[in-house]
Amino acid sequence: MALFLFLTLWTLATTTTTTLAIPPPPPIQCTAGTTTGCTLHNSYGIWGDRKDCFASKVVHPTTQDQLLSIVANATKHKLKLKVVSKFSHTIPKFACPAIGDSSVLVSTDQYNSNIHVNVDGLTVTADAGVGLRDLINKVEDAGLSLVAAPYWEGVSVGGLISTGAHGSSWWGKGGAVHDHVVNIDMVVPATETEGFAKILHLDATNELLNAAKLSLGTLGIISKVFS
Repeated sequence: MALFLFLTLWTLATTTTTTLAIPPPPPIQCTAGTTTGCTLHNSYGIWGDRKDCFASKVVHPTTQDQLLSIVANATKHKLKLKVVSKFSHTIPKFACPAIGDSSVLVSTDQYNSNIHVNVDGLTVTADAGVGLRDLINKVEDAGLSLVAAPYWEGVSVGGLISTGAHGSSWWGKGGAVHDHVVNIDMVVPATETEGFAKILHLDATNELLNAAKLSLGTLGIISKVFS
């Protein structure tokens, strides 16, 4: 019997294969020469209450200043914007811009260079396009851990906040990630005298913070998250 068990375990160990997780394809596909040149798909394609969005083009800002410039240009020329994360896990129907050459997709897939961990304050600041896995790695390198996080690590910081993502929690307010956010920077349209766009710095003293947390991309573009 012992020999049989040994041979069985050895067979299982030597025949085990490695399975690699494959991320979904880019959610934005563009075709030149059309009015609605870009189509934004739900990456997973399984949500029955979601739909594709259409726009004339896509832009890829890498800094908060570039985000500010994009929103200012859109406000000045009356363009419709739709902010898009790297994988677009979900696309609520009402969040699509109007179809036509006045619609622009703003992808945060390259807006992901800044992550700052404040060890003494037990907080972390990240650009909206930072992926959850990169955020976790940075926090753990500092000897800390996130209080709450969803299970899929491909989501972006801005995306998981604005869609109410949730998961397991160590303590405190529970598994909803946005409950642990203390500040948000959001780029919004503004008047001509303000340069057509401005950055709102929202903290717990501002009544707009809760609305900004779960805005689904409809109130402005989340640029930085502090939690």
